[in-house]
Amino acid sequence: MLKRTGQFAARRVHEMGTKSETEGLTYGLEELVAPEMYALIDITNDMLEDSAFDIAEEVDFEATEQFAVKEGQEFVSGSGVGELEGILVNAKVSENNSGSAATVADANGQADGLLTLKHDLKSSYARNANWLMNRKTIGSVRKLKDGNNNYIWMPGIATGAPNTIDGDPYMEFPDMPNEGAGAYPIAYGDFRRGYTMLDRITMELLRDPYTQATGGMVRFMFRKRTGGKVTLAEAFRKLKCAAL
Repeated sequence: MLKRTGQFAARRVHEMGTKSETEGLTYGLEELVAPEMYALIDITNDMLEDSAFDIAEEVDFEATEQFAVKEGQEFVSGSGVGELEGILVNAKVSENNSGSAATVADANGQADGLLTLKHDLKSSYARNANWLMNRKTIGSVRKLKDGNNNYIWMPGIATGAPNTIDGDPYMEFPDMPNEGAGAYPIAYGDFRRGYTMLDRITMELLRDPYTQATGGMVRFMFRKRTGGKVTLAEAFRKLKCAAL
């Protein structure tokens, strides 16, 4: 896929002025790989025949769920080698310190570090920005106040409106780290702009009644090819539990 590597600056010209090329706009290529993810499950013929419910459908549901679990974990902390690249792994993603060694609150127990993180994000990405953290961290953030002693977490008032943290929606992401010294429990930004997901092959199932037939088993093989990586690191930032 194309990736912008340089940008031009707009210019003005007088009524009869001569226009020259606005140089600087350059593009490179970003490679996204889509390694295979699989699940291989053997089930006895007796179980398939005698179960009170559709065991094949149940296995399909479980495979779908576990594929999603693995993708979620890799989105946060995947190495990028044979799996997705995690948003907390890419070295180009900028960070801010919370202001205290082991929590998202600053040294005074307030949200200054969190608010600094938010306002250090470029304006062009703020419009569609979201917070990302796990449920335990959400509990900590709900207790934080700004310098005027106001809670930064606010419930959605209108029907269907999401709860917000300092006016921006948040998403609960179980694989984000808990608070702790040197941890990155919170990310903030426009993840649709900054991260690219690739679904090369959606989940497919091969039902094989032959390979394990002598053992009275049917083999279910699930596979899926997906990829993902940070393609615009400036679109989001991460918060580190550390003193200023």
